[in-house]
Order: sequence, then C-alpha cells, then structure tokens
Amino acid sequence: MNIKYMKPCALAACSALFLVFFATSSTLLYKHFIAKKVRTEHQIQRRMFDSVVNSREELIVNFSKMTLPTLTEQRALKRYVSDNKDVSSVSVIYKDNYVYSTFGNRMYSIKKAAKEGFSIKMKSLLTHKPTVSYTVQVSPETYLKVYFKPFRFNVVDNIGYGYITLFDVVEIGDNNKLLRNSLLSNRKEHQFTLDDAEFFVEINPTLAVKEFVASRYVYLLLFFIIGITCTFLLSAYIKKCWVARCIRNNIVQPYLQPIVDEQGNIIGAEVLARWITKKGEIVAPYLFIPYIEKTKLTPLLTLSLMKQVYRSPLMLLSQGLKLSFNLTERCLFDPNIYKASLQLAPHCKLILEFTESAPFSHSDVVERMAQYHQHDVYFALDDYGTGYSAPHYLTDYQFDYLKIDRCFIDQIEHNPKSIHVVECLVLLAQKLQLTVISEGVETLKQKQMLEQWGIKQYQGFYFYKPMSVKSFMDIYRPQ
Repeated sequence: MNIKYMKPCALAACSALFLVFFATSSTLLYKHFIAKKVRTEHQIQRRMFDSVVNSREELIVNFSKMTLPTLTEQRALKRYVSDNKDVSSVSVIYKDNYVYSTFGNRMYSIKKAAKEGFSIKMKSLLTHKPTVSYTVQVSPETYLKVYFKPFRFNVVDNIGYGYITLFDVVEIGDNNKLLRNSLLSNRKEHQFTLDDAEFFVEINPTLAVKEFVASRYVYLLLFFIIGITCTFLLSAYIKKCWVARCIRNNIVQPYLQPIVDEQGNIIGAEVLARWITKKGEIVAPYLFIPYIEKTKLTPLLTLSLMKQVYRSPLMLLSQGLKLSFNLTERCLFDPNIYKASLQLAPHCKLILEFTESAPFSHSDVVERMAQYHQHDVYFALDDYGTGYSAPHYLTDYQFDYLKIDRCFIDQIEHNPKSIHVVECLVLLAQKLQLTVISEGVETLKQKQMLEQWGIKQYQGFYFYKPMSVKSFMDIYRPQ
C-alpha cells in the first residue's frame, strides 16, 4: 500500500471499529438503562404490597380490641393512612358488616363476608375502576380492609407503559386503568396472592431511546469524544507500526545522488531514502520523510539504509568512495547505528551528515563524535545557513565537511546577496579547514561561479539525479 493512502485507510478502519464498538456499547448501556428502570419500577410496586403486608402485626396489636371504632381508633386509622403513602383508605368490618371507612369519615353498615389476604374488585362503585385491597383479621370478629392507591408507573412511563397482570387474564395499567379482563366478573371480589400478580413493561422504542439519550447524553458525549480520540491515536499508532514494518522490509530503499569533482568525476554519493511501491513507483520524499522524522523513526530508517548499502555489491567497488548518510542526534547515540557505521567505515569513506532541523540537546555529542572519528567516520554539517544554524556549531563540534544549502545556490546567478553569503561561507570553511560541498547545482553557470570561489565538490541535478544502487554502479568508475 502506498503511504499516502495509509493514513485514510487506517483512520477508516479504526473509525469503523470505533463505530461498531460505540454501537455495541451504547446498545448494552441502553439495555442496562431499560433493565434498571424496569427493575426499579418492579421494586417500587413490590414494596407497595410489602409495606401493607409488613404492617399486619402492627395493625393486629393496635386494633385487637376494636369492635365499633371509637374516635381514638378512628384517628389512629386515619394516621395509619396518612403515614402510609401507598394506602388510600381503611375500612372496618365487624361481624361481617362494613361499619367504618376512613374515606369520607362516615359509618355505614353493608353486609359483607370478610376473608384475609389480597383481593381485587374489577369495578369500583365510586371510581368505576379496579380496586385492590388487603384484609387483616385483627380480632375474632373484626377485620381491617386496607385499600391501595391506584397503581402509578412513574419510573417507566417515559419509556413506555407498565401494567400488572392477575391470573394471566387481567391487566391493570397506570391509575388502575383496566387494560384487559377476559374472565373475571366485575361485581365480585376475587382473592389472589402475590404469586398470582406479575409486573410487565411495554417498551416504546422511540420514547425509550429519547429518554436514554436525554438522561445519559453527558456520558455518551464523553464516551464519543474519548472514542474519537482513541480512534485517531490508534490509527496513528497503526500507521507508525506499518511504516516501521515497511522500513524493516526494505520497501524504503537507498538511492544515491553522486558527488562530483571539478572534472565531473564521481567521488562520492549522498544516500537518500526512496519509498518504492509494489508497482515500482517512487513515492515523493516529502510524503514520508517529515512523517518519519516526526514519529522518531529516523534511527530505524538510517540503520535500514546502512544495512542495505552494506549488503549491496557496491561494497566491492567503494574503497575510497565517499558515502554520506543523513543523521540526527538521536541516531548518533543509537548503538545499532554505531555498529553499522563501524561495519561500513572500512569499505568506504563514511560521512554522517547532520541536518540543522533541531539544535543539539545532548551534552555528550562532542564525546560521541570523537568515538566515531576514532574509527575513520567523518561528519558533515548539512544545509548550513538554514534551520538552527549557528557559528558555534563549527567551533564546538568537530565537523569535516560543510554543505552549502541549495537555497543559496539557486540565487547566485541573479542575487548579489546570495553571492556574498556563499563567498563568506567558503572563506569561513577554508579558515576552519573544512571541505565544502555545494548542493543543488543545476546549471553550468552555477558550477562555474562556485568553482571560481574555490569550491571543488558538487552535488545537484546538473550532474546527476538520485538513482538506485544498481544504476549508480553502472556509471561509477573507481579512480
């Protein structure tokens, strides 16, 4: 794959992976959200029944001597209703007659046989809706009938509607609305146990999704932002790993741009990196070199180029040939590059070129350069006059070559200032006993002007363009 397509491909793959992950996670969160609401509603409805059942002993103790309720007992019953949010009223049944109800504070007598436990009347005379009650025997002849408030499904009403079923034939919805009754009589009271009652929720997908997003939008947004960030980081990591793999697999190959003397004889070459696709196409260096520098893969690239040159047949012809490799400070301290340099140095005149894209930060650069010098490895200051150029580079560090950047050479034919700069650089190099190499020579006139100023080594398209090792060997003739 071409490197210029790698980033969008990696980003697309990671984005697709993130979308699948986001969709799956959101679905799981949505299901958990719905399940939690349903579970909470079920617990609320269960507590409504349990609250009355659990107060049974309290009712028996407080009203065990009650027959016809006294004013004190009536106030106690009303207080019980007010203290219990799930109870709407309490009726007193004495000798199978309704003798009192907290609802309306009136006494009346209606013949009715009483039984303990839960019961439901499908149609109340007052509300014309189902009513649910729980009867407690507090004495041999006295019963208390506790009426529940209408069912309210507030927790789930914004995601659908809840309902309670009895005997699988009756469905009672919010505010005791009768949704279905396929069997039970409306006039009779029907006894039931909690095992006969089940709670269900009918989910409305549109309402549920809206409620889920509205209540969890902060978490979803945060999750989305984190996911997008991770997508970009993962795609960047994948691209870096892929580029590193391509470098290790020698997809990035050494191309040599010859360096010539005054007569045009090849005396050396700068080793450049060229990305070669499977179709044999050459990827422009500006598409991958800045990326390699940015991701700190330069040591890996330099090492790969050194190894490829060392393993090439050029080593059989390179005795005395100047071969220069671009280097960074990080490369200088890389043990593998140091080892590769020691392997190359006996076969050629090895030159390591420092670019000035960043200032030196390591305090041991001078000592490290000295170690290389001990093994006949030379150093060149590349692109002098650009980047982080400073005269102290020439005084503080032991360079052997000075390469004048092409930005000055391009203008010497028509810009007097560029002429003065180049003349000064040449004079400075001569004073410091540095060999000058002029980069970017593209015309005969440029070559002649440089020659007048004492420059004797040239590199540029006027002489040769970068070429493969094989092509270089075809034109190179050892001196």
